Amino acid sequence: MTSTQLVTKLKHRFGSVTRRYPTIIRWMADRLTTEQFVGLPLTVLCIGMAVTIGTLSEVAENIVKTETMVQIDMAVTQWLFNGRIGQLSTLFYGLTAFGSAYVTIGIGVLASVGFMYTKRWRNLMILWLLMLGVGVFVQLGKREFSRPRPLAIAYYDVSGFSFPSGHSATAMTLYGMLGYWWARRLRQTRSRIWVGIATVLLILLVGFSRIYLGVHYLSDVLGGYLLGICWLIIGVVLTEWQRTKPDPEHSLA
Repeated sequence: MTSTQLVTKLKHRFGSVTRRYPTIIRWMADRLTTEQFVGLPLTVLCIGMAVTIGTLSEVAENIVKTETMVQIDMAVTQWLFNGRIGQLSTLFYGLTAFGSAYVTIGIGVLASVGFMYTKRWRNLMILWLLMLGVGVFVQLGKREFSRPRPLAIAYYDVSGFSFPSGHSATAMTLYGMLGYWWARRLRQTRSRIWVGIATVLLILLVGFSRIYLGVHYLSDVLGGYLLGICWLIIGVVLTEWQRTKPDPEHSLA
């Protein structure tokens, strides 16, 4: 629905109010129109960003105050440790690598080569902006909270602080963004759904592997996911905003 149609509907429903505050009504209509990305899609993404940041703040506050979240962390970590199986541990040790710096940077480089080959320069810039941004904020979060890892039950030696999980945050941002771009290029809804399922599954497996292997608590992974979602939203906003202003020669993915 266009902003003009929305204004007409609002005038019909709230006649006196729309005549008294025409500027505000027009602004509201522009925010709710589905005709362009800066309307309802951007509004929904901004609300999603606000909710995500609020949830992330709540998780962080619970950790600082040693509240219920920490008790849940301890219970989940101990439960998984008690049920740890050698073969599953080996499997998750392999899966957790998909969130490591070496693998994610490698995948980022491969994706960049593809973007350069197809001349999708905006995707290239957005990708590395997100990778840099999420990496910096993960390190800032670790230094701010300085939360120790559950090293007593860790499956392998690991250093650094625990909150938020860098593997989870990077997986959410990188694979979420690549999956989004891939799905956008597909025409069949079924294919898009399968790409979405595969993307979500990979992200969840990376996060779960961190808890299962005893190198992160549940809240560390949740915090990483929430941080990653924030940067993923930024990537979607930048992508869709530029779609409304396509390159003369090449469109976005």
